[in-house]
Amino acid sequence: MADQKNDADLISRYYSAADDQALAQFVQKHRAWAIRCARRYVSEDEAEDVVQASIIRLMSAEPVGGRVNNPLGWWHTVISATAKDLIRESSRRTNREHAYATDICSSSIVEANGDDVDLLNAIYDEIHRTDSRFRDPLLKRYFEGLSYDEISRQLDLRPGTVASRLARGIERVRAALESKGIYVPSQLPETAFMNSDSNTSADVASFVERWKSVWFVTMHTKSRGIGHLSAKAETNGNVTLSYRLDMALDAAPIGDPRNSAARLWFENEFSIEDIHSFKWSSFRTKEGATDSANEAMAKRGMHYDQDQLIKCVSNGAKLSIQSNAGTTTMDVAGDGPLVPDIQAAFYVCQLPRDTETVTPIRLIAFERSLEGRQWAVLPTEVRYAGRSGPPVGLSHTFEIDMKAEMGRNAYIWTDDDGAFIGMGDERESFITVDDEDAALAMFERQH
Repeated sequence: MADQKNDADLISRYYSAADDQALAQFVQKHRAWAIRCARRYVSEDEAEDVVQASIIRLMSAEPVGGRVNNPLGWWHTVISATAKDLIRESSRRTNREHAYATDICSSSIVEANGDDVDLLNAIYDEIHRTDSRFRDPLLKRYFEGLSYDEISRQLDLRPGTVASRLARGIERVRAALESKGIYVPSQLPETAFMNSDSNTSADVASFVERWKSVWFVTMHTKSRGIGHLSAKAETNGNVTLSYRLDMALDAAPIGDPRNSAARLWFENEFSIEDIHSFKWSSFRTKEGATDSANEAMAKRGMHYDQDQLIKCVSNGAKLSIQSNAGTTTMDVAGDGPLVPDIQAAFYVCQLPRDTETVTPIRLIAFERSLEGRQWAVLPTEVRYAGRSGPPVGLSHTFEIDMKAEMGRNAYIWTDDDGAFIGMGDERESFITVDDEDAALAMFERQH
């Protein structure tokens, strides 16, 4: 703890007083640790380059009040993003450049009238200016009216990749138009073909759009994982969130983790009744492992063979935990919304970047053993921890105080628009990628 305080003092002297010697002392002290962190993501030869680039990014950071409570976690955040950027630049990507004639949607535009014509023209022009990865699915979906499956077949993409690129493409087009002073409704005219409930509120629709398809990866020297988050609005107004992560325990971090013979997997389904207060009704969590992975984890005192359903009861004052072993209840006293651990990002990404506000939450977490999972509710707090500057690519950091329980803090990172970028701590990070193809490309690299 004293060592962490000393690190915090060094970092604070740099950010608040431009003390270059303090930063140099911090970097020199933990350089070997930083190299090990970088090696979780890249080869030994590349690790040094990642660390050097991360130091430059550290220098541009802007923490709230000039102070960082967990300097190693802060630096690990930057190392993770830097490594991800390097991998994205060097990964082999299939080039799917397609050209479309400008009259593809001329009939659609002619059929519109009044202000819609100008808006459709602006949207169409902006789609043609965006990256072809997003342009082609957008044109086929919203101007040709093709289904997700048809786009998937025509562009040789997985359906999940199509959904992800459509969601990201819409956000890019909307942002580009609004930067030019063009008002864009929450539901763009070109989204008329989208399958959505017309009674769904604008806030819920925006929430679902943001989380409709988010792919992420986690990488270490001896394991790798690929995960997917998705959201959909139900007819009753609830939002269902789904999460899947496959972790491979192979010695070499290459290949699709989902095909590994030594694999752990996790699935969650989460039903939110109110996205603002994060009131929810049920949380289903499943996990399992292949025989070889279960054998390896059993040596560490852990077993992966669980299917549990957690419900809020007594007006949210208790949790009911149902499994094959029966039903147990647990008191959940404390302040703030109840947030399951991996779902914390869904709530935290909605918080304002308020340097004066500390938000209480009750984090639902568990410990694994050979007998199964032991659940607990941890009262904790979330604070906006600052901005890492445009060069960093991470932008804004929210810090979850976990020092009392884990000896370290957890972090959730968003971009300037509040979109989820990743989460983790100084030991492990989950970093988002563009889509499923981009996630798989990261594991093609031979380390």
